[in-house]
Amino acid sequence: GTHIAGIIGSNGSADGGKFAGVAPDANLVNVKISDDEGHAGIGELVGGLGWVLANKDAYNIRVVNLSLHSTAAQSYKTSPLDAAIEMLWRNGIFVVVAAGNTGPGPEAVSFPPANDPFVMTVGASDDKGTKYFGDDVMATWSSSGFTQDGFFKPELVTPGVNITSNSDPNSILFQQGLSKGKVVDGQYMTLSGTSM
Repeated sequence: GTHIAGIIGSNGSADGGKFAGVAPDANLVNVKISDDEGHAGIGELVGGLGWVLANKDAYNIRVVNLSLHSTAAQSYKTSPLDAAIEMLWRNGIFVVVAAGNTGPGPEAVSFPPANDPFVMTVGASDDKGTKYFGDDVMATWSSSGFTQDGFFKPELVTPGVNITSNSDPNSILFQQGLSKGKVVDGQYMTLSGTSM
């Protein structure tokens, strides 16, 4: 969550703007639904989305980002997670979700919420570390394909390889990053994924 929040809204003040987010100083509202290892069930997620709906006016919530997916492939027509997301959409909240990191395939985007036609599903591109667009390609592990209801996903692809952003030094992810050489300047991490 910290990494994604930094990509979205870090003002870069701690690093002289080196790792500023795409919307510096955006007003972010964190809705924590998972345990310290990042695990949560559909019930916790639906509850968190319900909180967003109930508090959208109080906090001026207009966009929701979900960097997660269900573990069971399911039609958007029968998924409680997709139903909760569509309640947000029907109430004027734009929902952005990660496509997933399983590559293209028959069920690659069949997992809620990436399968829902009412959300913006985002895949990852690999910019090869250059500033030129001509060498950009879809990341090989970025999920894409048709959902079980016949919708092609993702609708959008953005850079998702080796993205450096904020990190929580007390998190398990940070400790794993230390051992894998993913920590930058002692407080940032470089990660890849459709969440990024």
